[in-house]
Amino acid sequence: MEQLNFRISKDEKRVIEAIAAERGVSTAELARRSLLKEIEPIRVDLAFKLLSEGKIGRKRAWTISGLSHNEFLIEWTRRGAEEQIPDEFIEKELDIARSIDLKKFMRNQADR
Repeated sequence: MEQLNFRISKDEKRVIEAIAAERGVSTAELARRSLLKEIEPIRVDLAFKLLSEGKIGRKRAWTISGLSHNEFLIEWTRRGAEEQIPDEFIEKELDIARSIDLKKFMRNQADR
C-alpha cells in the first residue's frame, strides 16, 4: 500500500478527530474514505476520457475507473465508448502476423 500525507490546520484536525470518533474509525480511515468517495465520479470520467484519446486501453481504463467489471461494461455501453488503437500498434501487429511462416503449421499435402 502507498501513503499520502498532507497538512491541515489545528481546527480542521479537531473537527476530523471528532467526526472519526463519532463514527468509530481512525482519522486516517476517515480521510481515506472521504478522499475515495470524493474522487469516485472523477476517476470514471478520467478513465473514459483517456480511453477515448487513445492514451490507455480498455483494461487500464477499467482499473482507473474503480468500477466492477459489470459496472464498467454498463458504463462503456452507456457512453458508447470505443477503444482507440494507435495506427503504429496496428501496423506493428500486422508486420508480426505477416512474418509468421504458416507452412510449419500446415499439414503436408503429400501426407494425405
